[in-house]
Amino acid sequence: MIRRFFFLAIFFVVYCNIYSQIATSSHYSRFGLGELYVQGNPIYNSLSNATSAINNPKTINPSNPASYASFSSKSFLLSTGGWHQTTKMENNTSEQVVNNNGFSHFIMGFPLSKKTGFSAGIVPFSSIGYNINTSLNEASNIQSANYSGDGGISKIYFGSAYKLSDELSIGLNASYLFGSLNRRKELVYQDGTFFNSRSNSKISLKGYIYELGVIYKKILSDNTEYAIGLSAYNNTSVSANKTDLLESFRYVGVTELVKDTFVNTTQYGEIFLPRSINVGVSYMKDKKWLLLANYNIQDWSNYKIFDEEGGLENSQTLSSGIEYTPDYNSFTDYYKTISYRLGISYKVHPLKFNDYQLEEKSLSFGFGLPYKKSATKYDVYCVLGTRGSTNKNLIEENFFRIGLAISYYDTWFRKLKYD
Repeated sequence: MIRRFFFLAIFFVVYCNIYSQIATSSHYSRFGLGELYVQGNPIYNSLSNATSAINNPKTINPSNPASYASFSSKSFLLSTGGWHQTTKMENNTSEQVVNNNGFSHFIMGFPLSKKTGFSAGIVPFSSIGYNINTSLNEASNIQSANYSGDGGISKIYFGSAYKLSDELSIGLNASYLFGSLNRRKELVYQDGTFFNSRSNSKISLKGYIYELGVIYKKILSDNTEYAIGLSAYNNTSVSANKTDLLESFRYVGVTELVKDTFVNTTQYGEIFLPRSINVGVSYMKDKKWLLLANYNIQDWSNYKIFDEEGGLENSQTLSSGIEYTPDYNSFTDYYKTISYRLGISYKVHPLKFNDYQLEEKSLSFGFGLPYKKSATKYDVYCVLGTRGSTNKNLIEENFFRIGLAISYYDTWFRKLKYD
């Protein structure tokens, strides 16, 4: 069975790397570090990622490293997956539909002792992918302007947790960020005697961030429990280099002729990342109902790139979710073992335009599907959301995302019984 899981995992990784060279087409990814991803296990996307207080022994929850202490003795967990998203982008004059695919995660976890757990994996941190064409007025002598970008940042993490008592656990994630962000601008003039201009800017970064987590769980009765979770990382800096290229060109027929290169420089410095705090609560009843609520705030107002202010605002996210599993241990009715999930989320992005801070609203739902009596589980999630508003003279993005996560859970070193 584990061999089958690895084949599926390899398929997902290869598929998503081939078909998702640009994992976003959002025009808003032009700013900051691009479109940021929730740093959790995508199986909880159907719960709007309200995950700070989740410490399920059969799932991995990287959004709060304290959860690793809940892994069952001798257990081993693996999870991977991918997604597809269709986005309709429109303003007051035009609209466009784009499709993107992405690799969501490859993570693993297992206990080191009765009180200690470990997890590691690779997940996307952010992505850039936009292509904006603008026609300008004749007075400027500029026929068109094109703004485009691509690239992304990935995160490799290693985390461990320790159970201080039956009720309290603490944990730490040490993560390594790496990747590059490419942005281009091209101006084409109406007058053919003018040379057009093109600028290319590439930022490559690498560095470490450390995230602390705490979970307090209280069992009220045999069938009822609640938990409070908190995770945070402080302002930190990562090393970066920025390469700028500015050149002039024009077309002779269909041939592009480069005239001069005005700037070709590389600058070394740092990017200052924001402080982030997550707090959440969970409530479980009869091992059937799971209720979740979560709040996140990120201090993007202190974001700096090469000692320059990033011009961003603080971002906030409020999310909640509910899960219902009729009978997790049923052997006679498969549908009773399915987990049914629903979530809602409201986010204020760090981007601000004309005194309006970008908002995003989403509704999510999905299912946790055990595969017969095996250790493999399939989690399907769907997210419907909207970002921006044409009423604010901005681009409105309405998106639908569907994803699949494949998880494997098993117990190591089981003693076989013989008759």
